[in-house]
Amino acid sequence: MEAYQRERHLPRLAPVTARQLADDAPETQRYIVARLVRALRAERSRGRAGHWTYDLNRHIALKQALAAERRRLADLLKAGPKTHSPPGGGE
Repeated sequence: MEAYQRERHLPRLAPVTARQLADDAPETQRYIVARLVRALRAERSRGRAGHWTYDLNRHIALKQALAAERRRLADLLKAGPKTHSPPGGGE
């Protein structure tokens, strides 16, 4: 099984831009997770309905991407906001 590579796999699974891929803001990460949740929900719906466009490999890839992106969001939230120290050491 191939490991999840964000820059390679995510654009194929959900409509995200290069700017969104590079952005480390929690808001952007929440947006990406929401897009993956919607895509996975739609793929599950196609599978349950027996629709001819259902793709098991896409379903698996969406689940893996969603898990990885949720871990990334949790790590971003755990790290907290990025703060920059003032030049010259502060005082």
